[in-house]
Amino acid sequence: MRMNRICILLFGLVSFFLQALPLTAFAWSEGVTVSLPVITKDPNDLHGFNFGLWYDPETLIWRQFHLYFDVLGAHYWVSGPSTTYHDINILAISPVVRYLFKEHFGVTPYLEFSIGASYLSNTRFANRNLGMRFAFQDRGGVGITMGSKQQFALGAHIVHYSNASLSSNNSGITIPLMVDASYKFS
Repeated sequence: MRMNRICILLFGLVSFFLQALPLTAFAWSEGVTVSLPVITKDPNDLHGFNFGLWYDPETLIWRQFHLYFDVLGAHYWVSGPSTTYHDINILAISPVVRYLFKEHFGVTPYLEFSIGASYLSNTRFANRNLGMRFAFQDRGGVGITMGSKQQFALGAHIVHYSNASLSSNNSGITIPLMVDASYKFS
């Protein structure tokens, strides 16, 4: 949990100092995302939340495609008396490709996909052997942006963590439906 706080603080400081610099040639936006699992698969009784910070440089926009960067802190736990390893924290960083469709009535639908690196606080979770502390975070989803400056977003994603068989054990964590809400600061 301490690592999550440090990453959030570093992201905030870098964002503050970058905005204070006179860089008129570069423009970007940043924001926050909060996510909750709705349907879980591996393990079935998973609960938790994600808190993410993202950075979207305008120099990486091409037509309707955006490439932005996401730093995510997650805390998951399982319920049940037979579970030995009850909770796990995950810190992930990933590039995200988002395709924005045309805006209609102030709402812009999007598709997005990402594969990033993540650090797991434990190698075991809910009687599952995850193999190692390093894992890949795979995420794909749909959503909409809205608001006068498209500053609000609602989305639904599929999320999977696994080490891609880099270890002999690779149980993974799968969340077939995660809902999220985002806010763009600038």
